[in-house]
Amino acid sequence: MGELTCQLSPLVFAELYRLLLGSGDLREELTERLGEIGCDLEWLEARAEDYDAKWCFDAPSLEPATVDDYALPVEHSVLATWLLAGLRNTGVSDELSSDLLDAVQRRMDADAPQLGARPQSLSPAIRGWTLGLVVGTLDPTLPVVLAWHPADPHISAAYKGLVEQVLHLQDVTEPWPELAGTALYVRTGGLAEALRPAPEPAAGERKRGLQYSIDLLMREARPQAPLNVWDRLRVNWLNWVARRNILTHVKPGENSNSTFEDNAAQVRTWYEIHLTVLGITQFICQEVSLELMEIIPPGLRNNDPWEYLQYHVKTEW
Repeated sequence: MGELTCQLSPLVFAELYRLLLGSGDLREELTERLGEIGCDLEWLEARAEDYDAKWCFDAPSLEPATVDDYALPVEHSVLATWLLAGLRNTGVSDELSSDLLDAVQRRMDADAPQLGARPQSLSPAIRGWTLGLVVGTLDPTLPVVLAWHPADPHISAAYKGLVEQVLHLQDVTEPWPELAGTALYVRTGGLAEALRPAPEPAAGERKRGLQYSIDLLMREARPQAPLNVWDRLRVNWLNWVARRNILTHVKPGENSNSTFEDNAAQVRTWYEIHLTVLGITQFICQEVSLELMEIIPPGLRNNDPWEYLQYHVKTEW
């Protein structure tokens, strides 16, 4: 499988920036964020028009087999992700994500009806104020390929591997082999522990484990996820560590009546795995937006961002 990158259609950026500009609640934060790279709201409005013009020029000639070839380089998604990260303290981003997808779908249907089903480059997602690209056919919202990853290279590589595993499973008839679902459980637990490792216990204290990491990540997710999503994730994690431990260590603990076979039978369909993948995606995305709050990606520093995007990455505008 080749490298998965968050390459999105110019229509995505046109509609995203129009939605941001049209939200009075975000105006102050958006103005401040743009000011960090020497830009303002008028600059963003001009960029939305540029992206729209590019889309309108391309749309009549787009075909289902080649439409993703017209997607823009990932640097465009990086800029959008960086802008979104500056808004992470304003609430949740799920409504914006839904509005963006609806706007993209309406324009696609009107301007390029020959495409039929929505292609990958026109399938954006915003989770935890991080922009991503939904790939595959298993689920309309997962897995998500990110434009920017956590700074830790081990976490970044492990998350990319999880996305590849989900894509592999879309071609496997359910129920999956037990080990396929178990692998997702093991990788998810490892990512959670890597994101928020438990501190070393003080003298006489009991060692904290994976549940500590998940609980901490869930507390951080509370302002970043809608209540209904957060509550579904909370329920998912209640007995999750016990199941992961049995799948990992094979034998149940002394106080458990559950068997390896019992737990293995519950990781063999997308329905059973979905909330686990959604949960770790939420954790990774909120980590990306948290990290991007404090940095400006290379290429956007000390440059005109639009000149950089047009010429340094050769978009052939």
